[in-house]
Amino acid sequence: MFILKAIGNFFVRIGRWIKNTAWIQPLLIVGGIFAIIFSIPYITKWVGSWFSSSSASEKYYSSHKISLKNAEKHESDVDKLFTYLTKPEEADKKIINKYGEKFFVTLVQDGCSACDERYGGFKTLEENWGKGEFAGLDGKFKLYTIYVDSKNDDKENLFEKVYNREDVVGMFERSIESMQDTDNHPYARNSSTSSSYISELENIVIPEQISTPTTLLIDFTKEGREAAPWTTSNGIREILFSFESTGGSDDYAKARTLRNAWSNAADATNVFSKAYKK
Repeated sequence: MFILKAIGNFFVRIGRWIKNTAWIQPLLIVGGIFAIIFSIPYITKWVGSWFSSSSASEKYYSSHKISLKNAEKHESDVDKLFTYLTKPEEADKKIINKYGEKFFVTLVQDGCSACDERYGGFKTLEENWGKGEFAGLDGKFKLYTIYVDSKNDDKENLFEKVYNREDVVGMFERSIESMQDTDNHPYARNSSTSSSYISELENIVIPEQISTPTTLLIDFTKEGREAAPWTTSNGIREILFSFESTGGSDDYAKARTLRNAWSNAADATNVFSKAYKK
């Protein structure tokens, strides 16, 4: 009986407290609602971070991006870069100083899984430039990215505006011919995916079929031309797609591939060198 009475008294006290403090309940409800409302921006930001298109790779590529603004008038920064490549003999010192004589140009786009997979190679090379196994490289690390899916307010593709210039099309046609020459171009001959590499080069002349990322190694240096005579007059020395990795598949292996392309070292393990041995 004592136990039943104690239990009964407990529930009586609970009921009395609810009755006496009923005025608190609306305040708690209102307070809870406001707490939820004020939390929405933070929750949205937190959940949005799970699906944000601004991934680490896109942030990295964006930090090296060349603008396509005013491409309709052929006045964009990409136009200026391609004019430098198509007519290097006419380039003024301002342009040469801006871009340099040796650098990477990578064609990327938003939502590109292959771009996500390969950005670590660039990042690793940039962060380790001049250190350890990446010591001794000439010049400075330079990378410029071009978003091939950039559009204006009228939904027109801005990259195509630049790419369809007659001099730009001609530049890539000459580069493809040079890169496909397996007698003179070591990478086309030495790559383990030589046949697919050669066929993939064909897609470059059709903007809609360009695979991303497509990476160009530009080299106007005297030393570079002497070491890589297959380099075109437009400075294009290598065109890379899949980054055939050297000694693995992690970011360091991808960075080594980029390093080997840059250095063109006469090494039996360097697929970009005529000294390479399978």
